[in-house]
Amino acid sequence: MARATVLFIILLLVGTSTTFADAEERPLWEIGFGGGVIQIPDYRGSSESGVYPYPFVMPIYRGRSFQADEEGIKGVLGESNRLRLDVSFYGNVPVNGDNDARAGMETLDPLLEIGPMLRYKAWTASRHRQSLILDAPLRVALSLGDGVDVVGYALTPRASYRRQIDLCDRPWKWSISGELLWGSRDLHRYYYQVDPVDATAWRPAYDAGAGFGGSRLRTSLYRRDRNRLISLYAVYDHLGGAVFEDSPLVERQGGLTLGFVVIWFPFQSNDVVKVNQWEWTTE
Repeated sequence: MARATVLFIILLLVGTSTTFADAEERPLWEIGFGGGVIQIPDYRGSSESGVYPYPFVMPIYRGRSFQADEEGIKGVLGESNRLRLDVSFYGNVPVNGDNDARAGMETLDPLLEIGPMLRYKAWTASRHRQSLILDAPLRVALSLGDGVDVVGYALTPRASYRRQIDLCDRPWKWSISGELLWGSRDLHRYYYQVDPVDATAWRPAYDAGAGFGGSRLRTSLYRRDRNRLISLYAVYDHLGGAVFEDSPLVERQGGLTLGFVVIWFPFQSNDVVKVNQWEWTTE
């Protein structure tokens, strides 16, 4: 899978949203075109990163049970005012052979994580359309190379605070979230294992285990009107306390991802559906 395709998956899930009213009729489907720039570490704990400009295509579909929209790809399994059960997705970029820490080791295919996510809207306030949402996603990690293989499992509970802010007399959506990461042994081995055959004088053999995988802080600022979406985002990964933090492939405990994307929507269906942005709706 091309790096640009994987970045499409990640950016779709980083957290963009809308500024529509709580319930409003919107097109059943839209197709958007745009582009952006992302700076991202080769993997969590790597001292090397890249800056990648990329084109961007965003198909949007607002179905009853499946949705691909500005909040990401979601399969809505059930919903109430406070609780929601989704199918969640997340992606990780491939690691090529030009990474110095992994010199001589096999390249790593991109990973796609997929699984159920239970969501609880713990607090809301009508002023500034504020909300605090607790998420508990449990996902299986799949490597996407010549075939599709199960790599391991991840549990990443998070708390997200969202609110509307006004910038230049226009409403924007701002969110900040913190999450804790746990992973299976096989998932951690995928990135941080050093087999004896790959050991060198400066890269000793290492056996990664299951358990705590660090923490993540992310924030995003975005605006959507009828024909355009603008999103800016940042993600900070911290590996302090991770069960694999003493792996020779972990070169630093912190890593920062930065990016932005601008998308225009020239194609929209004539059919409309009523949209209720659950994440932003106050009771």
